[in-house]
This record gives sequence, structure tokens and C-alpha cells, in this order.
Amino acid sequence: MKIVTDDLMSGKIESFTNRIEEKNNTSFEIAYRHLIKADALRIKNFFWESIDEYQFGLEYAEGNTEIEIYKGLGYSYKQVGFMQDAVNAFNKARKLAPFDKSLYYELGCSYCMDRKYDKAIKEYKKALKICPEYSEAKLNLALAYELGGQNNLAIKTYLKIIETCPENVSAYNALGSLYIKLHFHNKAIKIFRQLVKINRDYARAYLGIAIAYDKMGNSTDCLRHYRKYINLKPNCGNLPFILDRIKELKSGKAPKQYAHLRLVG
Repeated sequence: MKIVTDDLMSGKIESFTNRIEEKNNTSFEIAYRHLIKADALRIKNFFWESIDEYQFGLEYAEGNTEIEIYKGLGYSYKQVGFMQDAVNAFNKARKLAPFDKSLYYELGCSYCMDRKYDKAIKEYKKALKICPEYSEAKLNLALAYELGGQNNLAIKTYLKIIETCPENVSAYNALGSLYIKLHFHNKAIKIFRQLVKINRDYARAYLGIAIAYDKMGNSTDCLRHYRKYINLKPNCGNLPFILDRIKELKSGKAPKQYAHLRLVG
């Protein structure tokens, strides 16, 4: 004979059954199940729900599972902008896995996002001490120098990355952009031209060259490179601004402020 219950009673029975099942599982199995569910939620951008699952898992976790849960907590807290909580989570993971380079890297990223650039620099250096070839940490170290106003160190670090890894597109782009910001326009053009040699279809390089020539007052070359950029990125978000600038240059009108032309898109 089938017992019929209402939805509320059915939910209570299911909850009771789940508690019995959890009691019959090992702590590792329970923690791992929460970890897998939390990771899945985080990947789908349900960050607060993933945080709840990670915290449930911590009640049972130990060993590698505990490390992975703290990592996941750090990622989720970082995504929702709770940087101090992210730092705390990554630090707890680091105490359990002191030779995991990615934890120092993530701490550096969290500090960067929180505009604590000196602390970020220290963490990136620690990551590089563990793995000197850690390219992401090298690039972010240069960025942290730049954001912290240490432009000479940023340039030196970008150049070193390019020297040791001459196909690192991100380093060329970042260095060229920094040169433009510092009004070193000829140096910026040289760097972006090197980038074009590596990847002729890298649109940002043409935009960088165009902006550098534009700021130098060379309308012929800047128009040519703006057009190259548009041909490669016909649907770029800054297209209306670039078209306005091209129209200004062709008409010979006095230039407007064009700080909105960024190396983006």
C-alpha cells in the first residue's frame, strides 16, 4: 500500500533521509560532496550560494579537501568584492599548502583589486620565488608596480618578460599602453610594431600605434592605423568615438579631448 503525503511532509521525510545518509558517510565524503557542489555553483556564477556550500564542507574537511575548499572560498569572495574575506581564505589555504604558488598569486590579485599594491607586490614575488618562470605572476607584478606608481620598475619588468618570452602578447600591449600614458610615444609605436610582427591580426596594436601618432600630431599615419583597427574590429565598443575622431582629422578641425580612446576592444 502506497503512503500518500502532502508536499510539506514529503520534504521533511526527504530531509530526514538525507541526514541519515550523511551520518552513514565518512567526513571526507560529506566534505567532498559539498566541495563539488560549491565549485559547480561558483562556475555558474552563484557565488553566495557557493560560499554557503564551502562553509558547510569546512565542518567535515581535512587534508587536500580543506585546502581546495579554502581556495574556492577565496575565489568566490573575490568575485563578490569581499577582498579581506578572500585574503583570509587564501591565507588559511596557504598555511596548509605553503609551496602552492597559485595561493601567493591569488593573494596578490586580491590585494591588487583592493588597491593594496605594496602587499600585492610582496605576494607576487613570493610566487616567483617558488616558480621563477610563473609568467602570470611576472605580468601581474609589473602591473602592480604600474598601478602603484612605480613606473620605472614596471617598465623594467615588462621588458624582462619580453626578453625571456618574446611572444608574450600581453606584456607588449601593457608596456605600449604604459608608454603612451607616460607620453613616450615613439617607444610605444616601436613596441606595438613588434607586437604586429608577432600577430598581424592583433587589433589593439594598431589602435595603440594610431593613438600614439594621433598624440604626436601625425594625422596621416594615425588615420591609416585607425582604419586598420576598424577593419579588424568592425564591431568594437569604441567605434563611434574613433569614427568621430577620424572625421575631425579629415576635416582639419581643432581636436577635441580624446582621452576616451583607450587600448580596449
